[in-house]
Amino acid sequence: MTNYQIDTSIIDTPRGNIHCTEYIPKNGGDSAVILSHGFNSCADDLADVAKKLAECGIYAVCYDFNGGGVCCKSTGKTTDMSILTEQADLRDMISLVRSRTQIKNIYLYGESQGGFVSALTAPEFADIEGLFLVYPAFVIPNDWLKKQESELQGEFDFMGVKLTKTYFDGVPRYDVIAKAAEFTRPIRIWHGAADPVVATEYSLKLVKACNKCELTVFSGLGHWFPPEYRERVAYEIAAAIIK
Repeated sequence: MTNYQIDTSIIDTPRGNIHCTEYIPKNGGDSAVILSHGFNSCADDLADVAKKLAECGIYAVCYDFNGGGVCCKSTGKTTDMSILTEQADLRDMISLVRSRTQIKNIYLYGESQGGFVSALTAPEFADIEGLFLVYPAFVIPNDWLKKQESELQGEFDFMGVKLTKTYFDGVPRYDVIAKAAEFTRPIRIWHGAADPVVATEYSLKLVKACNKCELTVFSGLGHWFPPEYRERVAYEIAAAIIK
């Protein structure tokens, strides 16, 4: 018997219908975590962390970005997806959680591209209490802005996903570390020392730019954490929220 219930809901947006799953503690709880998945991942991949948070009395909601990956249940197309559309989806999720009258404190959690999107969006909202980032993909501008026009014609495959130049056009042209550093509340980052996709140096840059940023580096881990480390991250998040 779990001490939380699971509800699903759909948010209608101009970009498509966002499919989300809410993990609601039965004994209430006034803190919420919005969990954003990485590139070509989906909400189901975040369920383990969300369930642990709900078990600790924290409302958690996972959602599929529109076009965020081949397994996403949201209706948007991957060929229309970009950092900009994912930021718009996250803003809609923040609005959803704000409408839950029992919620007083909102936190953002993001993995890889979802962490990047969360970090760029958080400074827009004065009521976001904290950021939890797992191998956030601050490498994206460095990887994408050096691509040639010839690589971006029509539909093309990237890491198993069909994209178009829409994705490239949505890559930030500003200093993303400086933008994320505009967020003045606490930030916690977890990163694998052997990450072949996003080097730990990107997370270190954010630590140096922020006054309230703490980084945990796991020796030997790459761009996905095994269950015992994901459980550890979830419980560390819960401990940070339930002071």
